[in-house]
Amino acid sequence: MHKDRSADRKENKGIRAHHRLSLKIKFFLTSFSLVLAAVVVFALLSVFHLGRFSEVVEEADLKRSEIIERDITGKMQEVAVSNLTEYVDAAARVLDGELSAMEYDLQLLAFRAADILENPGRYRAAEIDTPDAAKAGEVTSYILYSETADRSDEVMASDISMLANLCPIMEKIAAREDEVPEVMIALPGGATIYTDRHAEQKLDGDGNPLPFDAVSRPFYVGVTLTHDTYFANTDADIFNGEPEVVAGVPVYVDRELRAVCGAARYLSDLGDIMQSIDYSDVSNICLLNEMGVILYSQWDEGELRRDEDEPGSLPDSANRELAGLADKALKGGRGCERVTVDGEPVYMAYAPLESVGWTLLMGISQSTLEQPAKELLVKTGEIKNETLIRTRRMSVQTSIIMLLIAAGLIFINVFLSLRHSVRLVKPLIQLKDAGRRFIEEDDSHIDENSNYFGELKLYTGDEIEDLWSTMGELEANIASSVRNLERVTAEKERIDTELSVATRIQSDMLPGIFPAFPEKSEFDLYSVMHPAREVGGDFYDFFLTDDDHLALVMADVSGKGVPAALFMVVAKTLIKNVAVSGGCDGPGEMLASVNNELCRNNTEEMFVTVWLGIIDISNGHMVSASGGHEYPVICRKGESYELIKDIHGPGLGTFEDVTYDEWEGQLHPGDQLFLYTDGIPEATDAHGELFGMDRMIAALNDSRSEELLSDRLASVKRAVDDFVGDAPQFDDLTMTIFEYKG
Repeated sequence: MHKDRSADRKENKGIRAHHRLSLKIKFFLTSFSLVLAAVVVFALLSVFHLGRFSEVVEEADLKRSEIIERDITGKMQEVAVSNLTEYVDAAARVLDGELSAMEYDLQLLAFRAADILENPGRYRAAEIDTPDAAKAGEVTSYILYSETADRSDEVMASDISMLANLCPIMEKIAAREDEVPEVMIALPGGATIYTDRHAEQKLDGDGNPLPFDAVSRPFYVGVTLTHDTYFANTDADIFNGEPEVVAGVPVYVDRELRAVCGAARYLSDLGDIMQSIDYSDVSNICLLNEMGVILYSQWDEGELRRDEDEPGSLPDSANRELAGLADKALKGGRGCERVTVDGEPVYMAYAPLESVGWTLLMGISQSTLEQPAKELLVKTGEIKNETLIRTRRMSVQTSIIMLLIAAGLIFINVFLSLRHSVRLVKPLIQLKDAGRRFIEEDDSHIDENSNYFGELKLYTGDEIEDLWSTMGELEANIASSVRNLERVTAEKERIDTELSVATRIQSDMLPGIFPAFPEKSEFDLYSVMHPAREVGGDFYDFFLTDDDHLALVMADVSGKGVPAALFMVVAKTLIKNVAVSGGCDGPGEMLASVNNELCRNNTEEMFVTVWLGIIDISNGHMVSASGGHEYPVICRKGESYELIKDIHGPGLGTFEDVTYDEWEGQLHPGDQLFLYTDGIPEATDAHGELFGMDRMIAALNDSRSEELLSDRLASVKRAVDDFVGDAPQFDDLTMTIFEYKG
């Protein structure tokens, strides 16, 4: 059949040979005529539209100038006002944070003082001296008395000796001179424990301590009236005359006021902070207390200057616009309004300092705020005129260039069409000859039932007809190849489907709902696993062995893929069963029991490294055991992450009857524990360099700014991904982070 069909084609080819037109000639005529028409149309349209282009540009420039003057100027002003409002709000939060930090230190000090006064039997009496001029410039603590204080009062003397135990804490607070330079604990009887760097200022000319009556100071009086934390109005330090803001926190024992903890912040320090947050060189800042009195102002004169001799309330100002704005601001409002200050229109933004009830004002003159818009209009006009001149000149030049290009394209088209017609036909002829030789050498593979190409009847009279003849003879082989490919593809899809199911099963076996124990406020934790393949050998686990004990598990099975995943299922199940059964006294015995189970019938000689910790969630006591796993990492509250060099034993499944030693530690509120597998430190980049423990610790320390535990693990994962780059992941990445809250 094949020979008959070939003979028919040769006969048809001979019949049409007298009117064959070469494919080379056809390609040349087609490409040349199309390109020639396109070039001529392109040249004519280009010259026409370039003439119109100049007119359109002139019209567009005029409209653009109108839009800029009408709309963009107003938008720029709106954006500037919005930016000023947002900036003042951010600046107020910065300043509020400074005062809140001082309040927080005082509240902690008051808490410790209350504990000492409520439980004097837990503490020893401490000594405290009077001011010593030799310690000038050092942070020291000393006792001061008012003129009316009864120094023979045994109760007051006892309170002084007990509260003197807080001197180290007070000195630590006062050591931050640019934040809280003075700290004090004032007793109702007239005695005051004072801490600062200026002991010499508390002595008279004969070296005797000066009297100090804290009970009459505004911060103490305000506490007695409000029975709560109180920020006094700006007052001068009685020893050095420095204007300062003083805050007080009461210390109550059995509803009796036993002391007031106070701290001072120099107004000059707050002024430095406000200077650093100026919106621009032409803006001014003003700070009001809760009564509207100006505490600080960058206006040297005028309606917003600070009058130290006769401070007045801004809501009572004769300037009703300014008074109305101050009234809104003091009610906790945020915003920006245009008011008249000293006869000049000013945009005034305001935002509250919520912790103390104060208000921050920031003003910038209207002329300054609108100056960028005016400059934009001038520059836009200059650019418009220059653009029109250049557009007309370029239009003429471009028309000439387009005509020259059109002539050049026609010449190049003739040359390239002839050249490419030859180059196009030659590969087709070579393909025809190669296909013919292939069919003649392997004719036994032809499927005689396949005749799709023969049915097309492509008698084109050129080389494509020869290609059609060759492809018809190759058709059977292609059909057979397609059937084989379908079988291989179906098998691959079946395997991929099974691996996908295995991945979902393994993922569902690991705890994945967070928070895991929402009813437990004593701790928080988060875990994540990123397998290197569809299924992995790493696993983590956490569960309550009883109402007061939490078990944490981090493990890594030797090997990869499905075998490791199966071994992981067995190991995870055994560990949890042993832990919750209550048959073992501690994590060491639990690992020993699981090890013996894994060693039985372990013909593949697989093993798993495990870290198991049991945490008493009521007091933070932790007992752990390690079967060849990575060292855990701990972060004490306020400190950096560091490794715990605990005791290691061999991996589970290696040897029977192994004893695993236990390691004990104590977690305090705010401490965090980080567990991981070796996929983190052993992550490798394209150059073969390991991520390493140092980079892992650094990544953990960098993540401390994240509030959520999940964000901390995500930060570590990003650090690993950035280091590895495009290199493939060879090992599973598994992490757990635990925070003890107490």
